[in-house]
Order: sequence, then C-alpha cells, then structure tokens
Amino acid sequence: MTKYLIEIGTEELPYKFIPSAMEQLKESLAKAFEGNRISYKDIKTYGTPRRLAVIVEDITESQPNIEKVIKGPPTKAAFDGNGNITQAGIGFAKKQNVNPEDLYKESVGNVEYVFAKVKEEGRKTGEVLKDIIPDIILRLQGSHFMRWGDLEVRFSRPIRWLVSLMDNEEVKIKIADIESTRCSRGHRFYNNKEVEITSPDSYMEDLYKAQVIIDTVKRREEIIKQASNIAKSVNGNVHLNPELVDEVTYIVEWPHPILGSFDKKYLVIPKDVIVTVMAAHQRYFPVFAENGQLLNYFITMANNDAAKALENIKRGNERVLKARLDDAIFFYTEDTRRTLESRIEDLKGVTFQKGLGTIHDKVSRIREISYFTSEELNLDKATIDNVEKTALLSKADLVTSLVREFTELQGFIGMNYAKLDGEDCLVSVGIAEHYMPVSADGELADSITGQVVGISDKIDTIAGVFALGKIPTGSADPLGLRRAALGIIITIIKKDINLNLSKVIENAVSIQPVKIENTGILVSEIRDFIIQRLRIYLTENYRYDVVEAALSTKDPLADLKDLVKRTEVLSKLVEKENYNLFHDAANRIHRIIKSEQFNPTPDPSLFVHDIEGQLWNCAKGIDEDNLDYNELVSKLESCVPVIEKFFDEVLVMDPNMDIRQNRLSLLGNIREKFLKLADFSKIVA
Repeated sequence: MTKYLIEIGTEELPYKFIPSAMEQLKESLAKAFEGNRISYKDIKTYGTPRRLAVIVEDITESQPNIEKVIKGPPTKAAFDGNGNITQAGIGFAKKQNVNPEDLYKESVGNVEYVFAKVKEEGRKTGEVLKDIIPDIILRLQGSHFMRWGDLEVRFSRPIRWLVSLMDNEEVKIKIADIESTRCSRGHRFYNNKEVEITSPDSYMEDLYKAQVIIDTVKRREEIIKQASNIAKSVNGNVHLNPELVDEVTYIVEWPHPILGSFDKKYLVIPKDVIVTVMAAHQRYFPVFAENGQLLNYFITMANNDAAKALENIKRGNERVLKARLDDAIFFYTEDTRRTLESRIEDLKGVTFQKGLGTIHDKVSRIREISYFTSEELNLDKATIDNVEKTALLSKADLVTSLVREFTELQGFIGMNYAKLDGEDCLVSVGIAEHYMPVSADGELADSITGQVVGISDKIDTIAGVFALGKIPTGSADPLGLRRAALGIIITIIKKDINLNLSKVIENAVSIQPVKIENTGILVSEIRDFIIQRLRIYLTENYRYDVVEAALSTKDPLADLKDLVKRTEVLSKLVEKENYNLFHDAANRIHRIIKSEQFNPTPDPSLFVHDIEGQLWNCAKGIDEDNLDYNELVSKLESCVPVIEKFFDEVLVMDPNMDIRQNRLSLLGNIREKFLKLADFSKIVA
C-alpha cells in the first residue's frame, strides 16, 4: 500500500488558520487527484502551530493509460472532393501524433467531422505531485497572509521546510526558495533539530520522539486527560469548554498541564466573570467542586514540560489573572453600591439605534410587547408580573462597569445583580436568558420570563429596523436580524410555545417610534422575512418541497407547533409507496378547483351518480373535531380510490350549470380537507 506524505513546516501559525487549512488541503487534494486520474483510499490531515501535514493512503503509483477521442476539422476541410486528405487533415493528424489513415469520420448534428483516437500514457504519480502540490499549498485561503524575505509568495506565516515522501522515496517539490527533503523539525523548545522521516508510516513516531504529537485528535485527547487528572489533585473537576479545548489543541505541540491558583477573596465576583476572564481572555480552564461551585484554581496548557519553564509560566499566569481579577472586583464593588432598578434612568443616555431612540425607549417597547405576548399566552397574573419586571430590568446591566469591561456577559451580570437585589428567581434568570439563543445551536431560555422577554426583545429589534428601511440584503446583516428571527423560531418550536407570532409582529410594529407609510406592507415584509428563516430552518431536516407545501396552506406564524406537526406527518406521507396515487388525486382536484368559483357545501339532491354520494360521505367523515394529522392522512387515503372512481365515472363540467356547480362544490369541499394538511401542488412527486 503506497502512501504519500507532505509536511509544510512554518513559523507559529494562527490557531484559527490551522483547522481551516487542514480542511482546504483535504478538499483541494481530492479535487486535484480526481482531475489527474489518481486514485487513493483516504486523505488524512494534521496540524500543529508549526506544521501542516497530509498523509494520502493507498495512492496509485501512476495514472492509468487512457484513450481520448479528439474532434478535428469538418470532413470537407480535411478531405478534398476526390477523397484525398488535405493539409488541414494532415496537420490535425500530425498534431495528434496519429497516422492520417487512422482518422475516422462521424457526424455531429448535420455536419460530418474527422476524429482521432489518441492514446495517452499515464504519468508517474510522483511527477504529477511535483506539479500540483506547490499550487495547492499556495492557494490556501486565510486572513493576514504575509510575504517574507524578498520572495513574492504569500502564506499565513513563513514556510521554513518541506517534507515530501512517497513511501521511503523523496518526491521533490519546491515552493519559492524552499526545496523538500526528508527532514522535518522537532519541538522548538526541546529538539529544534532536523528529524529524518523514514516514510509516511514512521512519520508520527519520528515526530513523537522529537516531542511533537502531530495527530490532532490524540493531542486533544491528551489535553483533556491531563487537565482532568490534575484537577482531581485538588478534588475538582475541570470545565472543558469544547471551543477552548480546540483552540488550545492548535497552540501546543507537546501539551503539559499547569495548575495555578488565585486568592479566594475573588470568589465573591460572579463566577461567570471569573470564568470569562480565565477562558475567553487568558485561555485558562476553570476548576469546579463536585457541587458546582467555582474553586480558586485554574489549569493552563504549556507547550513543554521543562520544570523551570513550568514554574515561570505558572507564576506569570497567576500574576496576569490577579491583575484582571483586581479590576473585576473593583468594578463589582462599585456596581453593587446601587440596585439594578436604580440604573434604569441611566439607559436614557445610551442610544439604541438612530431613529429608534435610547435603550430606555427600547425597554419601554419590550415591556409593552412582553405584556401583549403574556396575554396571548394566557399567563397568570403572578407570572405576568415577573415577565414585566424582567423586561424592565433586562437592559439595566448595560450601564454597569462590569458589563462595560466584559460586554459578552450582558445579561449574566444583570442576573447576578438582580439576585443580590432580592428579585424573584424567575426575574433574575429571565434577565440572563432573554438574550438566548446567541447562535443557531446555542442554549435556549428555560424560564417563561426569558422566553417571553427574549421573543419580545428580538421582535422589537426586527420591527424597528424594518421600519427604518434597513432590511438585510445579501449576506450583510450588521444588526443580526436573521439571527434574531431564527432565535424566535427555535425558541417557540423547541420550547413548545403556543403563540401567534403574526399578532406579536403587528403589536411590535404598532409601537415603533417611526412614521410608517403603510403598516400592512411593513407587517407583511417582516412576516416574509421571518418565514424565510423558518423555511431555511425546516429544510435542514425536511425536503424543500414538503416544507413549501406545509407553509402554503395557513399562516405559518400563527401556530408554529401546528406547522411542525404537519411537516412531520407530510414528510412521512410522501415516502409511502402509494403516495403517487394520493398525490394525483389531490392535484387533480386542485387543478380543477383553483380557477373555479363554488359554494362551500354541495346539495346532495343534485347528485346524479352514486359515486357522488360516496365521495360526499368521505368528505363528511373528515369533519371531526380535534382530528389528529395522522388520522387526517388515513381518512384522506381512504378517499383516494373514491376520488379516482369519481373522475372515471363523472363529467365535472356538466352542461347543466346547477349540476356542474354542485360537483365543483363537492370537489372544493374535499380540497379543503387536503389543505388542512398541505398544498400538495407544491410537492414534486
């Protein structure tokens, strides 16, 4: 089994570039191999701060030989009237390196051409790699690329060495003034000497001996294991945020844990602040007790395990953390001299958006929308009071010193301060949760206060910005309206909230501080915008045409729970073996009825054929209260044979206008039953 290894040795790479480059290398190589007729079993990529590497498994040693058919000039140009080959024909044969007598003729459309069959011998894979590898490397995309020396090439960081091996043989490649060898480099702090790589099979072991764990997955696992073990030494559990673990994985080649500590006096600060200082600002892992309380310890990962270096790193980390926590405790002390509610007036000095007033104005609108939404949800008075208080305090922490310093903790700071002020638990939690979700797969609000105020806040932002005419276009969405719309949708669906969102939109539009020329048009634009987000969200799990069919029958924003139920049932229905019969029946009715006027209920006395009565009985059998959608499908399926027989035996457009209109009424009534589930004309059968 032949393997190929390419390693790009560099100066320290930005950690964000490494996983992106690994993915780009894999995709580009796969595409290049396909285009060059090189087969392989797998492409594995690796990355550390100082190198990117690829191992291609079971790569063919050469391209296969192929035969190409090349179209030449028209026959009348390649041969004269007597059938003798012309200079054009001779030139074509010579160019393709074939004998003129081997040319043959074929018609393409109404014109006859000469063709040549050309055999192309496959090149050695190593020769192909020499051509494609440098180009693939230099086409990698990333931010802040640079030049170095007097070279014209650009890369994330200067390239210092290249290794290129097919099994144990070198495949010479060159980028700028760097030529590949079989020599890599060891860890910068241990063995920054050349490391001879015997073959792709020995690559990982050769580097491991030089204190480099090249396998990204193994390095990540080592970080998790080491951090977990050292946390146990202080009876704690390390909090391993996956994103931080990924980041640390790409900034070390030989991870080693360091346990640091800080004074317990800082634990008075809200733990979210301390964790943010550690994780987001310093890349430290916080340590918690079994009961979930934050301990005064942290873990960092060093890029070497030299004892003296570790001690220096530990002292440096503790010193930096102390300085940050000193600032935090000062801000915390200053903030807690006042209640959260006393800061509401300060929001009058903070602009929300030009044309939409201050944050204080926005809070007033959030309160109104929250109250309206609470009424729509039939919440009890105590809960409504908590919702209103949550809305009132929702933005008060924006004018605190801690939030000014740690903007990413807006809401969480407010929650902690609300607890100190003795606010109801639903209020304090709701303040933190009303920002959720912060991403498509982010955590959702669990409290009813967080859900209601969060929906109200987001819909106010959307309504206000739309009222200003700042509708997102293309990929531009500086105010995050798409994210806000998706957050509303996900919250309502996943938290099973029975809310008519269309009514909430109308309420939000009605209280915007902007002169609106046509309220109806604005409401429609906002609805369409949110429905488009809804469409995208649903098509992640369901066929596009199924989603479109479910969206097209009712106001989808009036009951998102109902929409999801219909989409689920419809998705299963279209996969049934006999769905085509169901589809044909529904759409045959649709084609007739969509352009005709009819009464909603037929007159049985005007039925001429028995099948008309049978079809009417089918329709009446579906008029049941609280009919489950699965039951609806079952009843409609039982009607399909009757519908087929009806069309076989009955002329709908009877010359007698009374009979015609009655039959249209019958079909229209049946069509309404189908539309309870979906518009089947939207489905591609």
